Amino acid sequence: MEKEHSMDSRKRLAWTTVFLSIFCVFLLSYLFTQWHMNGTLLPLWNESGLQEDEQTAGRYYMFYDQESGELLESMSRHVFSGDELLTGDNRHYRVKKVDGAQVFCEFLGERNLKPVTAALKQAISEREEPDAVSVGLTDKPFQTVAIYCTHTDESYVPTSGTESKNGGGDILEVASVIAEELENQGVTVIHSENIHDPHDVNAYQRSRKTASQLLQEAPAAMIDVHRDGVPDPAYYETKLDGEPATQIRLVVGRQNQNSEANIAFAEKMKAYYDEVKPGLIKSIFMAKGNYNQDLAPHSILLEVGTHTNSLEQAKVGAREFAEALPQFLGLKTAVDYREDTAGNKQNTANEKTADGSGFGNAIIWIIVLAAAGGLGFVWLSRGSFKIRR
Repeated sequence: MEKEHSMDSRKRLAWTTVFLSIFCVFLLSYLFTQWHMNGTLLPLWNESGLQEDEQTAGRYYMFYDQESGELLESMSRHVFSGDELLTGDNRHYRVKKVDGAQVFCEFLGERNLKPVTAALKQAISEREEPDAVSVGLTDKPFQTVAIYCTHTDESYVPTSGTESKNGGGDILEVASVIAEELENQGVTVIHSENIHDPHDVNAYQRSRKTASQLLQEAPAAMIDVHRDGVPDPAYYETKLDGEPATQIRLVVGRQNQNSEANIAFAEKMKAYYDEVKPGLIKSIFMAKGNYNQDLAPHSILLEVGTHTNSLEQAKVGAREFAEALPQFLGLKTAVDYREDTAGNKQNTANEKTADGSGFGNAIIWIIVLAAAGGLGFVWLSRGSFKIRR
């Protein structure tokens, strides 16, 4: 009787160990895949939140200087205490209080971007030299730009009669204008038109997969194209080279490990565009949130006009932005790229193959180790029962 009971106990222990080993295999595989694909062990739904969702078009916040009462800015993006704003004339503010639709800001001082502008001019003047460096990024020349839209439903009322079109809004055309202008200049563009509807708090979760896929090409910049929801069309209206256009706001999330790098990137971008395309960049908003910018240190969110501007105006603003982008990023032309990579294609392919096989091998090793651990535990357990007997 005691022998039968001992055998039953061993069987239960063995099956328990097998199930635990299988569970560990799946858990480790999930964690490894999550880290490999998304750079985090957290579930995707934890990467987005209410702070990353814009309000319904027409509902917006108004920013005031808490001392003078001056109206500084308006936007439909959710605002929180601690958010920061760099105005068009480079005044730096921090949000101190949000009272309904009114936002009261503390003046932090004037941001002196002249040294940045001087460095940009110097880099531009040296552009033709063999050892020229990137203006906006690093001393390594990149070749690609990644473009996508998280809120793919966003549209422009004067053109489409609605602010939102599920299945493909006007904002996709705005992103296409940026991509086409870059391609016309010989820049390699990775442009995704993936749909991430509906426009809700989970949109950034859905677009994160798109952003992760685009990043596999190591782009110089990751651009997420949006539009604002301020009701007054004049708020974003401007003229560029005599043509009606919209201004563009730069938005950076301040809740991720790349926030400092992305803020510096946005400030360089504003300084550069203030010099070559005066009036195009409206402001920089440093918001509570992530916006998937934790994935790369050169990520930027663009708000191209508002829903009450026309699509044509937004396209002009987008085209003007794209015209100056290659020089800012220090991108090579497609011809330069082909010349530089002609002798390295096989190496790149090998690296990608090694990358993929390394990922697969790691999964296999996880499974093998987990299985070996489970079998070892069963063997030791059986041995211990024999000793007791």
